[in-house]
Amino acid sequence: MTDVDNQVRESHRPALQKLAIDLRQLREELLEGFVSRRAVLEWSQRLTVRTLGEIDQRWYLELARQFRGVPSSGCERALMSALLVPSQRQRDLEPAAVDELRERMAAVLLGSSEHRALRQLRDDAGEYLDDSDAGGGSKHNPKLQRFIAMRPALDELEQYQQETLEDCLDGLDDRGAILKWGDDLELATHGELPGSLLERAYREPSTAALLTSSEPADRRARELFAAHHVIPAFNRGVRDLAGRAGEQPDDQKERTEPEYA
Repeated sequence: MTDVDNQVRESHRPALQKLAIDLRQLREELLEGFVSRRAVLEWSQRLTVRTLGEIDQRWYLELARQFRGVPSSGCERALMSALLVPSQRQRDLEPAAVDELRERMAAVLLGSSEHRALRQLRDDAGEYLDDSDAGGGSKHNPKLQRFIAMRPALDELEQYQQETLEDCLDGLDDRGAILKWGDDLELATHGELPGSLLERAYREPSTAALLTSSEPADRRARELFAAHHVIPAFNRGVRDLAGRAGEQPDDQKERTEPEYA
């Protein structure tokens, strides 16, 4: 059992506890560090949904800046180095300085975003008064809730986000695939993409080549593209959807054996 599991207590408003559990897990991942630049992006995507889109958009400007690196030296920027585990970074950093920076980021970025997300969620968080000792499992046990903030629509949005981010980072097959990817990206951002982005991605030869190339330099460039264009739009889309999504408890008991149809 993890430290997060040990800190869970039953609540009659489990959506609030579920939000806190998920963000505590993300904080632990941040403090441990990431094994790649791609892992930083994937963590940032999960952060957008679990903070209900309450990450300050200015953070994504800084995130994109980290993916640009320092052209004069060819090295990554200091914050990016601090986010990566020692074996994956290009800079020599003091462990104490790395720990301090990550903790400060956890306090400032995650702490303030969790505060805003909780305030947004509290008015719509359902209250469940069922008997937790009754047969079919308790609707107010946060550990039994599988949906983000107990809102299935957020899970659906996250699935689109994870798939479109993966497609972007892996590279698309050809220019025609950009059109299909664009359809999915519109859903993944809940319509919050800049209006001309997908048109430019298809029509501009340089952008189309970047999205479809297998060259190592272009794979790195796609990380910057995702940090600059995709993740910020994810955050805006989650923020819009979070205020509309309905709550649904998952009151099934935890299963230790496979369930067969």
